Amino acid sequence: MTPQRWKSLGLVALLLSAPWLFVQGWILVGAPTPEHSTLPFCPEGTQNCASIGEGGLVRMEASFSATMDANVSELWAAFESWSSDEQLEVEYDRIGEDGEHFSHRVAITPFWRFPDDVVVKFTPLDQQSTSVSLYSSSRLGVSDLGVNPDRLSDLYEALMQA
Repeated sequence: MTPQRWKSLGLVALLLSAPWLFVQGWILVGAPTPEHSTLPFCPEGTQNCASIGEGGLVRMEASFSATMDANVSELWAAFESWSSDEQLEVEYDRIGEDGEHFSHRVAITPFWRFPDDVVVKFTPLDQQSTSVSLYSSSRLGVSDLGVNPDRLSDLYEALMQA
């Protein structure tokens, strides 16, 4: 292949990848990782956030309960397994002296690599019941196209299996 042909192929590759590279720069600048060390709340009227628990049900069905009949350690193990299966990146984990388990993780969409924050808080009520708070939010855009409610539904089902 001639040098001119290589140059043409390189230019075509650059032109085809330009939109993806532009979006990656926009994400880098426009979506820094927040430091969630407490449970965040979804803003009123949101279309890119969902929650179950302390902040109430936001964009979730009324059938989801904020209390589960399971030990906090069992729920934490189920969450870690689900998180690993979903390839979430760990930002912050804390287990308090009172047995409260808290985590902030990040889900990255496969192609465009948009970051979504997933925050969970499990508070033991007794040996076999736990208060559960789940939160999932997109950092960019005004709509998540239903991704965050679907993500929390999947997580909730995984926790119910604990």
